[in-house]
This record gives sequence, C-alpha cells and structure tokens, in this order.
Amino acid sequence: MQFDHCVGTKLEELCMEEESGQTFGRRMGRWRYQNGDDSQYKSKNLTAERKRREKLSQRLLALRSLMNKVTIIEDAVKYIKELQKNVKVLSDQLMEMEASTSMGDVKIPNGETVVADEMEQDKIEPDVKVTNLDRHKLWMKITFEKQRGRLTKLMEALSVHGLELNDISLTTSTGVTLISSCVQGTKGEVLEASSTRKLLQEIIERI
Repeated sequence: MQFDHCVGTKLEELCMEEESGQTFGRRMGRWRYQNGDDSQYKSKNLTAERKRREKLSQRLLALRSLMNKVTIIEDAVKYIKELQKNVKVLSDQLMEMEASTSMGDVKIPNGETVVADEMEQDKIEPDVKVTNLDRHKLWMKITFEKQRGRLTKLMEALSVHGLELNDISLTTSTGVTLISSCVQGTKGEVLEASSTRKLLQEIIERI
C-alpha cells in the first residue's frame, strides 16, 4: 500500500511537472508571439505617423501660400475702397460747388483770367489745356458743355486711371462748365502733360 501510494505520488509529481513545463512553454510562446507582434505594430505605427506628419507639413505650406494671396487681395480691396471713398467725397464737393457757384471768373495760378461768358453759346467744343508744375504734378484747365452728372463721371474716370485732383476751382455759366485743378497720380508717379491731356480729352468725349 505504501509502495502504491509512493508510486501514485511520483506520478502526480511528474504530471504536475509536465503540465507546469507545458504551461511555461505556452507562456513563453505567447510572450514571444506578442513581442513579435508589438514590434510589427510599432513599425506600422511609425510609418503611419511619418505619413501623417508629411501630409500635415504639406497642408501647412499650402496654407501659408494661401495666406499670402489673401493678404494681397485684402490690401487691394482696401485700396479700392479708399479710392471709392475719395471719389464720393470729391463728387459731393463738386455737386455742392455746382449748386452754389454762380457766373463769374476763374483765376488760374499764373494770374490769367478766363471769362466764361466770352465763350460762344451756340456751339461749345470741349477744350483741355495741361501744363507741367513739376515732374509729379500738372495743372489742367477743362471747358465743356454743362450736363447733369458729367462732373461726377469725370471724377470717377480720373480715379479709375489713377489720377486725383487737388485745389479744384469750378465755374459754371449758361451751358458751360470750366474746371481748373492740380493733377497728380495716386501713387506719386511721373506724369507727362501730353499723354495726360490726351487722356482727359478721351474721357470728356465719352462722358
């Protein structure tokens, strides 16, 4: 009985050792399998992260380029709004001058006096005279047939071509409008009297 008991005990110990060895082997196998998978997953994650960062970098570069274009457009819109504002202010001033100015003389800086009443009333031909004050400024004198809204159109056309008027003097008579003013470019560019005179004549013929 004691022998059988000892044999049984030894068999149980051997079974337990075998089972323990198998369990340890399975654990080691799982650890190795899991360790191998972790390395593979880490490699995939690194590749995905690198691609994600590359896409993000490309998007940032595209955004910076777009922001530069947006800034240019915003500056252009701001400049156009300022021009429109100046046109409106000058147009309002001209309308007030048209309403309040009566018949009279127009004084030019060199002291010459032009009497509007001396012009022929039966046929009024537009007349444009332009002289140089300096490289960036001209002095103009324009006479044309008086029509409602014509002065406003003239101011708008000059603004479109990058010209602005200063020191405006306006005289209206029966059917005649006479304007004298200093002309200069909105960007301070050099102006030529001949080309500016030609431009003014073309504008007056259109309006």
